[in-house]
Order: sequence, then structure tokens, then C-alpha cells
Amino acid sequence: MREVPPGKHAVISFTGTMKVVDTEWGEKCSFTVTLYSHPSYDHIPDEGVTTVWQSKSKCAEQLLAAASEGMTALTKALKEKWKLTRTEEGTYFIDQL
Repeated sequence: MREVPPGKHAVISFTGTMKVVDTEWGEKCSFTVTLYSHPSYDHIPDEGVTTVWQSKSKCAEQLLAAASEGMTALTKALKEKWKLTRTEEGTYFIDQL
């Protein structure tokens, strides 16, 4: 998945694996997601597209840590739609829709 531009947001749901991966830029949190909207994509079908979100952000680290605890309520909620927002300063936040 392309990076969300500063000041914009994407809509995703978490639909697959969540893990730490090694990349050429160091370790990143990696999430298989369904992408429903993103300002850098011209057209996304209503049912979304499967892709991978990789990030070194504190938001991603905290989400991966919480998901790794196996909380049933969180596991169920992650399958719903979430708004992934990037501030003008580049910080990511995630909110359940």
C-alpha cells in the first residue's frame, strides 16, 4: 500500500497476517489489509483490494503489540473498517469507523 499523504486518510480493515518484517529500511510492522479508500489510488472497487500496509510508526507498533495479546474484542473489531489518518507532520493515527 502506498504511504498516506500528509493531511489525508485511508480506510482499511485488517484481514490477514500481522507481523514484524525486515525491509531495506529496517524492521517494519506489516499488516495484510483490505483497502477501501486512499487518496493516492484513482479507483478502488467497493469491495476493496487486498494489500499490505508496512510502517515503522508508533501507531503500527502499538497496534501490533495489542493485536499480539489475542484480545477477542480487538481481533473481531480489526475486521471492521478503520480510518488511517496521517497528520500534516507525518504522524499516523487509527480510529474505528
